[in-house]
Amino acid sequence: MKRAAIAIGSNSTRMLVADARGGVLRDPVRGREETRLFLGLDGAGRISPEKIESNAQAVLRLHREALSHGAQSVDLFATSAVRDAANSSVFAARIRELTGLDMRVISGREEARLAFMAVSNGERRMVIDIGGGSSEWTLGENNRVEWSVSMQIGASRLLKNQRLESPEDAARVQILCKEVMGLYGRQLQSFAPAPALIGLGGTCTTAAAITLGREAHGEEVEGVTVEKQAAIDQLIMLSSMTLEERKQVPGLPPSRAAHYPLGLCILISSMDVLGFQQLTVSGKTNMDGYLLNLAKED
Repeated sequence: MKRAAIAIGSNSTRMLVADARGGVLRDPVRGREETRLFLGLDGAGRISPEKIESNAQAVLRLHREALSHGAQSVDLFATSAVRDAANSSVFAARIRELTGLDMRVISGREEARLAFMAVSNGERRMVIDIGGGSSEWTLGENNRVEWSVSMQIGASRLLKNQRLESPEDAARVQILCKEVMGLYGRQLQSFAPAPALIGLGGTCTTAAAITLGREAHGEEVEGVTVEKQAAIDQLIMLSSMTLEERKQVPGLPPSRAAHYPLGLCILISSMDVLGFQQLTVSGKTNMDGYLLNLAKED
């Protein structure tokens, strides 16, 4: 049975269609739209009418695409930006009006669990999922989560509050990130370490794409290794550039030029606190975990 999931994230809205029988996603088809929902939250935490409409229309297009690929069911869930939104019910109502889909808002802990399920493969792993509004760390083994946390720190959240126009700014933002992460790093000391760090989300996949020297997504970045020093070099380079110069960097989508360096601050700080010198990137997302979870329930 082909199922589909649509996930409304803080930066982008994504779609995945796959046959999930037997605990493996077969013939996956992915779609995405850059929707920047988090940046549409005003000072009172309300999604602007313009963002409600543009994001709802993006869901409609992805819903139609999923059906065109043979999806027999479509689930819709939302993450950090909608968790924060004071008027999420208005947004949900507009989506239901356009598509008939009911939007489920998942918790940060659920978001972490789904990211882990997407890439665990039964092995002991530390998984980081860097998003626009939040970032998740998850440790587990044998497809079982031992520990996880969702932190209110993401690339778009930082973009709203932090200037990053120089290497000095980048150093300051990393200090801020480590202050947020420090407590969780200490909690992890009581667990057996994982031999590998797996990274999901736009920051990690963009780091892989820049390493490859071309724009790449999904299966194209699966298994690409990014050394911590390479991420540091990227941050130094980008923080010294103007926004227009960043848009010319091979592998960096122009739509990510403003917030990607802030995502790098989160990535490098995570690697520092977690004690990893390299990251293995996955093009999978929490939607992979969501569909695998549904298949287990069948």
